[in-house]
Amino acid sequence: MLKREMKRFELACAAALLGLIAGCGGGGGGTAAPPPVVNVPVTQFAVGGTVTGLEQGGSVTLSNGTEKLAVTANGSFAFPTKLAAGTAFSISASAASGHTCKLSEATGTLGNADSTRTAVACMPVVLAGAMSALQGPVDVAADGKGNLYVVDSATYSVVNFSADGAMSVLAGGSDKPGFVDGPGAQARFRFGRGGIAFDDSGNLLVADSCNGAIRKITPEGMVSTLAGHGTPYSDNVLKEWTGNETMDGVGTAAAFAFPEKLLADGAGGVIVIDSSMSGPPRRVSAAGVVTSDYLMTTTGAMYTGLLTAMARGADGTMYMADRQRIYRYESGMLVALAGSATSGSTDGTGAAARFSSVRDMVVAPGGALYVVDSSQIRRVTPAGVVSTLAGDGRAGDAVDGRGLAARFSSPMSITLDGNGIVALDPASGLLRRVGFDGEVTTLATPAPSRGSVDGRAGAARFTTVSSLSADAGGNLYVAESAKHVVRKVMPDGTVSTIAGQPGVSGTADGALAGATFNAPRIVAPGRDGSLWVAQSTGLRRIHDGMVTTVDPGIHAAALAIDADGNAIVGTGVSSHELVKITPQGQKTVLVGWQQVAVLSGDQNNWFIPQSVAIDGADNIYVADMATVAVYKLDKAGKLSLFAGTPLKETGDVDGPANTATLGFYELDYMTIDDKGNLYLSGQGGVRMISPAGVVSSPSYAWGKTPIAAVAVANGKLYGMARYALLQTWLP
Repeated sequence: MLKREMKRFELACAAALLGLIAGCGGGGGGTAAPPPVVNVPVTQFAVGGTVTGLEQGGSVTLSNGTEKLAVTANGSFAFPTKLAAGTAFSISASAASGHTCKLSEATGTLGNADSTRTAVACMPVVLAGAMSALQGPVDVAADGKGNLYVVDSATYSVVNFSADGAMSVLAGGSDKPGFVDGPGAQARFRFGRGGIAFDDSGNLLVADSCNGAIRKITPEGMVSTLAGHGTPYSDNVLKEWTGNETMDGVGTAAAFAFPEKLLADGAGGVIVIDSSMSGPPRRVSAAGVVTSDYLMTTTGAMYTGLLTAMARGADGTMYMADRQRIYRYESGMLVALAGSATSGSTDGTGAAARFSSVRDMVVAPGGALYVVDSSQIRRVTPAGVVSTLAGDGRAGDAVDGRGLAARFSSPMSITLDGNGIVALDPASGLLRRVGFDGEVTTLATPAPSRGSVDGRAGAARFTTVSSLSADAGGNLYVAESAKHVVRKVMPDGTVSTIAGQPGVSGTADGALAGATFNAPRIVAPGRDGSLWVAQSTGLRRIHDGMVTTVDPGIHAAALAIDADGNAIVGTGVSSHELVKITPQGQKTVLVGWQQVAVLSGDQNNWFIPQSVAIDGADNIYVADMATVAVYKLDKAGKLSLFAGTPLKETGDVDGPANTATLGFYELDYMTIDDKGNLYLSGQGGVRMISPAGVVSSPSYAWGKTPIAAVAVANGKLYGMARYALLQTWLP
């Protein structure tokens, strides 16, 4: 048995051996076996780099083709999908709201190693301070349903705050002013100090002051022009007044000079105060018919004063006021109710009472009149008894409290919203609740953002729009006129007060620690470490810890320091000159209006040098508001047109000199980068001008936020908004 099994095993082995020989080509003609499969590994590599500058809570989404990667912290990053050597990559970045990012070495081709060279540099758009929901509020009205509507002249918009605090834009909101009817955001305004009121149908009527028109806004945001057709303010170059700015008529055939305060007349129309001139109030019917309402006094004389406020009670009783007096309006006659021609802030009855500066008023249920008088809210009974409801009379930072314990910065408008009185305090950007008992509180919306607080980034506060400049180390300087101080902002957003005594006005020279300043307006650093300060009147210099007065009487609208340490000063409307002032006070006129008149072609035009910048070759650039152009003064003293088209009124065209147009919608500021590009604000945005004088309109990370002053440092462009210092990468 065992022998038989072994034999079978030997036969099986022999058969297997024959199969192997045949498979290798030995013996007979069998089919060849395929070669063994060899797995050759394919090497793949990662695409990545580093992210820097993200603040806590910030994030950036990176993309390479269709692949996306969310990064929420600084450090190295790599896309999960690895790619073969020789594969091209192109990385882009989208920062979360509040941040902006710049990429370098973002494109390339993979070699035989991971790519880690892409750098994503991020930063918060707000470097220091806090953005305000309202940039330039001028008037407020309530619809009786808990909604408040505010005219924001800086953003050319009408803003709505609903009863639950939500904010939305009803109409307007362009970054440039205009005169365009249409729905919502398509409409354009040029408000100035525009007033606002509701008609009996729930439409908003708005005084579009600089356009010389009364505009109507439906509850859905559709804007139309009820009356008026424009004024000399409507263009970017202020024309001469012709005397035809106050014509009665129908619709756009009528004309207004500078309509401001509005009062619903109870018949679907409004009464208008044209604040640019002494004259009668104007009536605009619901159909747009404009008439003048000439007023008489109880002495039988025609009233020729300048009205500042109006109000109407539920019973139809109307009141009108000038700065120091309040009248009851009766059939075209002004009957004195309270106040006199003497200014003051005295409670009392009738002519014994005193008003400082009546700005607005409203009639509450029950018939009492509530009046914004300078920095106080006053109460006037129908019998003319005047008392002070709230406010200590000292304009300053807003303080909540009851009666005289409360403080307003500079209230301008007042309304009733169903829960009591709401006052608009534009200087603080706040809406304040004023109870009939005198209790003053600040509404939660918009959030407070104003102040003069040192600290880092979002903990710091600024009082208002300021000038802006940068030194060689990348530090920024702002002048806080209201507080009489100079402040410094480090590249990390740390804000400190470095000169002046907070809240103390003065002109004391000497050691920096004890020196005082009087409403400093512009700060400019010199290359020798000095700081020059232009205040309301006078030019001061800080050097080696000492303050000196260089010129006590000059009114500077623009300031820059040249390579030799001299101040280059634009005197604006005070003397229409560009001058050089040495540290010893020696003054030389560099440019006068006559030279600019030759270049502009108009011998009758002024020169208003509002901003100045100096390049690395010591060429001086000056922006002139009068001729809406930028001029260049080279080192040889030759003046030439550099950018814009002199006296060309439409300010939105890009291109070279004599093609491009500059807007000068607001006060302008100018700065220059290391490549010789100028950045000019006051154009409904910030325009860029190349070294060849070509104007362009780049987009910036801060969007349509109104920017006042600008400065360049650290490869960044800085912009001063109303209460915040913003930053964006240079284009």
